[in-house]
Amino acid sequence: MIRVVLDTNQIISAVLNPGGAADRLFKASGLVGEAQYELVLSEPILEEIKAVLDYPRLQDLLGWSKHEKVVFLQLLREHATVVKALETSEQIVEVDPDDDKFFHTAIAADAKAIISRDKHLLRIKNYKGIRVLSPEVFLSVLRVGIDTAL
Repeated sequence: MIRVVLDTNQIISAVLNPGGAADRLFKASGLVGEAQYELVLSEPILEEIKAVLDYPRLQDLLGWSKHEKVVFLQLLREHATVVKALETSEQIVEVDPDDDKFFHTAIAADAKAIISRDKHLLRIKNYKGIRVLSPEVFLSVLRVGIDTAL
């Protein structure tokens, strides 16, 4: 089974937009039915998700208590494979070095893809065999078969 990294916005979008592309993608990792890929995260990604969940605007939209956020993060940890992100000073996303964590995670996990809508990530397209795909493209890949498309 291939390993895939979802960026922070995909995780948050899945929560905010049930039935949307990010939600379908998240569920395809085995949350509903048989897993079609292995979801991979790292501590830096989980820390960013935690920080984003604390944004006032998101707190207003979700209305989650502190306990509900803790439970969500724990469920993510249990569902995903959490790897130690590659520790390197190599800069991959020059315009937004904070996004390097997605590549560092993918490299450490030997993941085949990063799923994102972030234009800085999508512009890279392929780095050391790691494809950067939009959620819609990856959903299409899942439909035709990963072995065929990736």
